[in-house]
Amino acid sequence: MQTNLTPSINPKRAIGHKLAVIARQLRLSFDQGVERRGLTRAKWTLIAAVSQIPGATQRMIAEALDVREITAGRMIDRLCEEGYLKRRENPSDRRAYCVYLTTAAQPVLDKLDEIARVYEAELFAGFEDRDLEKLNELLDMMSRNLSAARNLRAAAK
Repeated sequence: MQTNLTPSINPKRAIGHKLAVIARQLRLSFDQGVERRGLTRAKWTLIAAVSQIPGATQRMIAEALDVREITAGRMIDRLCEEGYLKRRENPSDRRAYCVYLTTAAQPVLDKLDEIARVYEAELFAGFEDRDLEKLNELLDMMSRNLSAARNLRAAAK
C-alpha cells in the first residue's frame, strides 16, 4: 500500500482507511498461506478460538468469531464430526455445552503457529520492540474508543 498522508486528506480518515486495507491484506495473505496447507478459514478460526477459550460455549465462540450462533453451531458440529472438537456438558447451564479441543487439533495449531511466525516476520520487519509496544497501545486505545461509542449508541436506543 503506497498511500501517503497529504495536507488535503483528513489524517484520521486516511488512517482508518489504511487500517481497513491492512486488515484485509492480512486476512487474505494469511488465508492463502493456510489454504496451501489444506486448512479452511472456518476450520482454523474455530480451532484457534477454542484454543484461546477452552470450555467456551457456542454463544461465546460465535461472539469471538463475529458470526451468528447457528453458524457457530454448524461449524462446531462439523469439527466435532471430524474429531477436532468435543462437547461436554456445562456444569453451570444444562442448556449449553462447553467446547474443547481434542488431541487431533494440535497439529492444526502447530501449523497455524508456524504460518503465523512467517507472516509476523514479514509484517513487522524493521519494527523495534518499542514501536510494537506503542502500536499496541494505540490500537488498544482505538478499540476502547470504538467500544465506548458503540455502548453509548446502544444506550441511546
